[in-house]
Amino acid sequence: MHAEPTSPPPKRPPRRIAIVGAGFSGAVTAIQLLRRAPPEGLQVVLINESGRMARGLAYGTHSSAHVLNVPAGNMSALADDAEDFVRYCRWSDPRVEPGAFVSRRLYGAYLEALLSAAELRDDGAATLERIVGRVIGLRTEGPGGRAELLLDQGSSVIADHVVLAFGHFAPLDPLPPAALAAAGARYIRDPWRPGALRGIGPADDVLLVGAGLTAVDVALALTQAGARSGRLVSISRRGLLPQSHRRSGAVPGALDGAALVAEMGGSLRQQLRVLRRAVRAALARGEDWRDLIGALRPHTPALWQRLSLADRARFLRHVRPFWEVLRHRCAPSAHDRFQQLRDSGALTVQAARIADVQAVDGALQVQLRPRGAAGTQGLRVQYIVNCTGPSADLQRCSSPLVRELLASGQLCPDALGLGLAVDAQYAVLDRAGRPSPTLSYIGPLLKARDWEATAVPELRVHAQQLAQRLLVG
Repeated sequence: MHAEPTSPPPKRPPRRIAIVGAGFSGAVTAIQLLRRAPPEGLQVVLINESGRMARGLAYGTHSSAHVLNVPAGNMSALADDAEDFVRYCRWSDPRVEPGAFVSRRLYGAYLEALLSAAELRDDGAATLERIVGRVIGLRTEGPGGRAELLLDQGSSVIADHVVLAFGHFAPLDPLPPAALAAAGARYIRDPWRPGALRGIGPADDVLLVGAGLTAVDVALALTQAGARSGRLVSISRRGLLPQSHRRSGAVPGALDGAALVAEMGGSLRQQLRVLRRAVRAALARGEDWRDLIGALRPHTPALWQRLSLADRARFLRHVRPFWEVLRHRCAPSAHDRFQQLRDSGALTVQAARIADVQAVDGALQVQLRPRGAAGTQGLRVQYIVNCTGPSADLQRCSSPLVRELLASGQLCPDALGLGLAVDAQYAVLDRAGRPSPTLSYIGPLLKARDWEATAVPELRVHAQQLAQRLLVG
């Protein structure tokens, strides 16, 4: 008697991973997945609202005044190839050095090229589908089941796993409701929105609310065209300004970050005491304080995680503004141009807040309350630009997807409004603290977990680690 021939088991379709958001974090995660795809294949779906795949807000600018705030030598998108971006730059300009601060527009082109190269790999093990659309909802089939992403145009995407890769959200309004109503169209909430600054003329006086890196970018964009007769006024609570990167690189091994961290303990008071003492000692030895901040950078997540919730809140309230201007520095060329605007009187910086805004004769009459003053001072401008920077507060986000995930308990915002709860493997934690088998997160909202999670050197490592985890799991 002959046994009936058995047919081979049906071939399982390749795993499908959908990534929501195609800025740096989403694009580089897609690149890592495509480069590491297993022989049995992989389907990657990259979904973005704007269609600007791999550029996002930061690298979608067309202004030559906007340069990277990190030297080219530290901007490779690949954690395992530190020279990749410098090599890319040298294809068009062989003179580019690792310490150069190149345009953000060039960096956006680099990310696009990396994504296309990963998509066109010769082995055919992976495919990339690009979808332009807004994800408005998510359904899952139960624990460990597949997910269905609902798009605003009525279609949907089915995936075995979903990576949430949205970045920061639109800036929050620093003006009270009455002032917003009075300012009307002369208030620009989001200066990064395409064409947002187009209506501001060279003779218009402009109030910049904020004095950080966004204010630097906006001031340089408004003065890029040449002669400008209108005044620029920048205000913030403390009037602090970003520091410049130094023009020469750090001295390798000058400071031992691990040894310093070992002294810093788990309280904010002790950490600050040790840091201040280390800064004074470094300056006395003729060293640069920037090297000290750089030496701490790899250890910042551990220092943050040592702090109690009360100490983290205390840091945000009292220390954060000073840390931000030292840690998030701008390119020397941008800093020089910004300082030239101040020296010439075209730009003034003030520690103040807005007390009132009234619309008067085609302009805005603003009452400023200087820091420490009981009274106010008047300022007449044509426009107010919100330069406070993007928001990370999930509770105040307008995204329908985020709102749905919060309402269903699948997302849990952190207590300090810095991002969302994520475990060590990038799995999103639900309202009960359980890791999701279907949802992961990568992007600057990891700040809630790590604090140091907003720049390329950290995010490229997160992208590589998440891709490795997804391909093993």
